[in-house]
Amino acid sequence: MTSKFPWGYPLRFELQPFCFLDPTMSSSPFEIFRRNLKPMMVLLTLLALFAFVVLPALDTYLRRGGGSNSDPVAAVYDGVTLTQSRVARTTQQHRAIVGFLSDLGQETIRRGGVPQVPGFQYDQESGQIQSLGIDANPSEEATINTMRFYSEARKAGFELDDTSVRNWLSRYTDGLLSDNEIGSMLMQFTKNQMGPIQLYEQLRMHLLSDLYQRSAMVGLMNGRMPVTTPLAQWRNFLKTNQSANIDAYGVLVAEYLDQTDESPSQSKIQEVYDAGKDLLAYPNDQSPEPKFRRPDSAEIEFVFADLNDFVEREKAKLTEEAIRAEYERRLAGGDFQMPVEATEDATAELEAMEIENAAEEAAEETAETTEEESPATETEETVAEEMVEETTEAEAETEPTSEESSETSSEEPPAEEPASEETPAEETTSEETTSEETTSEETTSEETTSEETGSEESTDEPANEDSSMLRSRDEAVQLVAFQDDDDAPETPADAPPATETSDDEMELGDGLDLGDEPAETKPQSFEDVRDAIATDMVSETARQKLDQTITEMNALMRDYFSEMAVHESNVAVGVSTAEEAPTRPDLKAIAEEKGLGYGTTGLVNRVSVSEEPIGESYGLGQSLQQRGAPYYAMMFGAAMQDGSSIPAQPAFAPQRSVDLENAKSYVSWKTKDIEAYTPELDEVREEVILAIRTEEARELAQAAARKLADSLTEGKQLADIVPEGKEDNLHTGLGPFSWLNMVGMMQTSIGNVPELNSVGDEFMRSVFNTEVGQANVAPNAPLSVYYVVQPTQFQPEMEQLREQFSQPQQRFMAQLIGDDGATNIVRGFFETINERTGFEIKLGEDR
Repeated sequence: MTSKFPWGYPLRFELQPFCFLDPTMSSSPFEIFRRNLKPMMVLLTLLALFAFVVLPALDTYLRRGGGSNSDPVAAVYDGVTLTQSRVARTTQQHRAIVGFLSDLGQETIRRGGVPQVPGFQYDQESGQIQSLGIDANPSEEATINTMRFYSEARKAGFELDDTSVRNWLSRYTDGLLSDNEIGSMLMQFTKNQMGPIQLYEQLRMHLLSDLYQRSAMVGLMNGRMPVTTPLAQWRNFLKTNQSANIDAYGVLVAEYLDQTDESPSQSKIQEVYDAGKDLLAYPNDQSPEPKFRRPDSAEIEFVFADLNDFVEREKAKLTEEAIRAEYERRLAGGDFQMPVEATEDATAELEAMEIENAAEEAAEETAETTEEESPATETEETVAEEMVEETTEAEAETEPTSEESSETSSEEPPAEEPASEETPAEETTSEETTSEETTSEETTSEETTSEETGSEESTDEPANEDSSMLRSRDEAVQLVAFQDDDDAPETPADAPPATETSDDEMELGDGLDLGDEPAETKPQSFEDVRDAIATDMVSETARQKLDQTITEMNALMRDYFSEMAVHESNVAVGVSTAEEAPTRPDLKAIAEEKGLGYGTTGLVNRVSVSEEPIGESYGLGQSLQQRGAPYYAMMFGAAMQDGSSIPAQPAFAPQRSVDLENAKSYVSWKTKDIEAYTPELDEVREEVILAIRTEEARELAQAAARKLADSLTEGKQLADIVPEGKEDNLHTGLGPFSWLNMVGMMQTSIGNVPELNSVGDEFMRSVFNTEVGQANVAPNAPLSVYYVVQPTQFQPEMEQLREQFSQPQQRFMAQLIGDDGATNIVRGFFETINERTGFEIKLGEDR
């Protein structure tokens, strides 16, 4: 018999002893749970959704500032505020338009046309479009400039309606594509993300912006060529073609710091701090301007795999039998074959080295013990006598051969006489004579090679004689052959062949260089190629294991990065505590276990990281022929030349890179990440005071250098006025060097004076504007040294330079350098716009 309790579970009567509790008791937790089961499940589900969905999104929203500040400002100009989202969206559209115009231009060319818009350039040889007619390098900074110059163009009264833009597109396609075809290609290229309206707006903006910027170049540029005056061309020509030799004495600024005020005024400190607090200070900066803003920096931990180490480990696993079997297999296939001459030359060099070493040892023994001097001398005399005898024998063998050759030549019939029946015999005799000469020549060469211990004079003269005789004999043989082809009748079939007079004589034609006979080869020994064979056998396996190991390390570090991201999110919403963070992997121990290298850096930035070994690596490219971004760009972010940008990596985000030159693969991450910031005045007070004192020391050093220069009267040398004890600062005989070096089309670099410290344009101006024998003061680029310079020579002569400048090509190259005056005009034009519109760019400040 069964019964049911109020909660619905059937119980048999044999369980009644356990039913001493009142089943209707409402205070039971089970009863409360049962009554509120559905509401509690709904509540728990909502809490889970709020914790794992709403709170992370809310945290991200709050971190970005929330509300109206959620979209950071990218730039401000003329009362217009550009947000980063708007700039990013416009940049994305610009990138799509560039790709579309490139495809449209290629389609136009494929149909037999050529785009007829200004600025379009196409390389016929490579088949690549070099210029589209609009800016082809999308970037956020370029987008900001395009939008503000577009605004200025419209204020200046420039307008482009849709009809004008349509006409531009028609000229771009050379009239070969209709509007419908252009629209269809655009929709297909952008995957229906852009239509004609967006296309026209982008083209209108870029064309008007470009027009407004080119208005600043009116009178300064002729197409893409800078307009320069004849005087500017002459000055540019001298900068690249005139060189100088100088003497220089350096007055160091650091030596005058002790003479400056150690406690400058607070107002001066504040003034210098305000001027440099927003300028990034990088190590080894050549600018003399004070800079105090700290760049983004990080501490980096990395592991690396050396391909050479993996190859050596795999080679150690090979057996000697396996390597020798591979050698035999490849030898049978024709590998490891070396020309006999090369082998003999290498053997002769080794023998010569051994003989030379033996001679040196004999000489040392002679110096130690005088008793052994006579035997050593006798040995050397014996060797010399043997060489002379062998050389004499070789000459004796060569002389009869030469006589026979001359006799044969004298017996040849004149060209106008008919060839006699004896012509074949004469031909055979001549060729046999040539064969004998070749045999004699080879014998002499072998004897000379095997006995190189003789004097050089004894060896060189026969060699030269043999070489000249060989040329004359070759000419004689060719002459006989040509005469036979032209005059001699064919040999009758029943004519008896010429008999050989000796078994040692060479066959007909063996002395000729036919060019189609393979050279005699000799296989390399197993010992010579053993290491190369072993390397080839294991290279692919070593690469696979290296890649597998690096991939495993990258996955291990990536897992930790993901776990840390989840943990930080949980901590932000209060689900976890900081103490519950996942355990960071011990990369040093893991690297040692896997046979990898391990390393760390100190606090580095995008400039100083290049001094570390890992700084020479690059990211993984999209193909074997293309490498990725430089390491500094991977870790700290950068804008690339193609208009794309690489974001900075967060802490513990692993990155793979390779150093192809050193065959190393890296996996690295930041263990400490510090964003760029401006320190407070108290933090950099010592730096500010040092900057003030350095400025004062520069004035003292410049005055001291000027005093020395003024004391250098006519007829004196710079070495005559150098202060006592400062001779190390004197540099004589410097140069020749030019003001500028041409490194490419319209590209120059400052002349190089490696003995001096970072010379710049001001240094060159002082040098090349000073007469020979006179003195002047020339500072280096960072203004850390003021040099007293004395030119000793300018070359070439001025008359020769004027003659060279009269050539049109030289004037053309000088024009490419441009004019500093024109550059200053353009710079002033844009600076005026910036000041008038209150332009301020803020890219990267809130990132």
